[in-house]
Amino acid sequence: MKHSWILAAVLLTAACSPQIYPLYMDVRNPSPSGLDLSRKEISIVYRDGTNQVDSLFDRQAASSLARSLEEDYFGGEEKVGIYRLPEADTMSLDLMHSLVMDTGGDVVFVLKTHLGEPVAETNQTVKNATSVDSAFVCPVSVPVKTHLDVYDSMGKDKVHTYNGSAVLRTLVYNNGMLTQEALADKALRSLGSEAEIVGHRISNRFLSTWITESFSFYYFDYGRDSWIDGLLQVMDGKFAAAVDSWSGLVKKGSANQRACACYNIAQAFYLMEDYELSRRWLQEAEKLGELSLVPGLRKRLDAHLEKK
Repeated sequence: MKHSWILAAVLLTAACSPQIYPLYMDVRNPSPSGLDLSRKEISIVYRDGTNQVDSLFDRQAASSLARSLEEDYFGGEEKVGIYRLPEADTMSLDLMHSLVMDTGGDVVFVLKTHLGEPVAETNQTVKNATSVDSAFVCPVSVPVKTHLDVYDSMGKDKVHTYNGSAVLRTLVYNNGMLTQEALADKALRSLGSEAEIVGHRISNRFLSTWITESFSFYYFDYGRDSWIDGLLQVMDGKFAAAVDSWSGLVKKGSANQRACACYNIAQAFYLMEDYELSRRWLQEAEKLGELSLVPGLRKRLDAHLEKK
């Protein structure tokens, strides 16, 4: 999770009453598609037909889509599996259920593209060509249609379908002796970078959106080092370390102080996008006392948990 913070000019303390410390952070929201992919395993399946050129393009586009999702949701780690599926007429729920089991993904993307008939333009002479085979260059346009089915096994039991189209342009270097048909065929077999562009464009619909929100934590003069340590860890984006700092305060002090420690832990788990643990700690805080910040966090949690 990205984070930023504004440090209060003066940190007020009191012996018994809690102080509220505000932090401003960029938090992950669902993608423009409406799907929330955070904290979920993702698999990408490309539908492999009889056309080798289309299959190669599908595999390259799927790899590009995987890299974009990994960069956003997994910090660049190779966490998205890529699988091949023989051509199927329709993507039924039963087939999606099987793919979830077979790939181990909570969310499964099934990609299919179709390359249209290439259109070769006029072959042009290359100035200062370095070889005979690159003495000419021919611009070629290739229409492409994309079909993507997405199934989130942790969401509603339905297949989400997305379609798109574009015209790809590539340059074919040649010796000036190739026919228009040969130029078109060579263009189809050299669309690697264009396939990567298509995969990246598809990913834009599924990447996280980020908004700046205010999050508040409690602070006491009692147990000062532990309270401050937790706040400093949150400022650095080290939410798990903040939980460790506040865990020692859960059984110390008054019921109100213990409730505040539980609330801070719940807030930290929320920022780690572990909404179930956040809810459990919030419930512990509510058992110990009434805190003014509890309703706000409960509302945020309900909004996330209702989507599951």
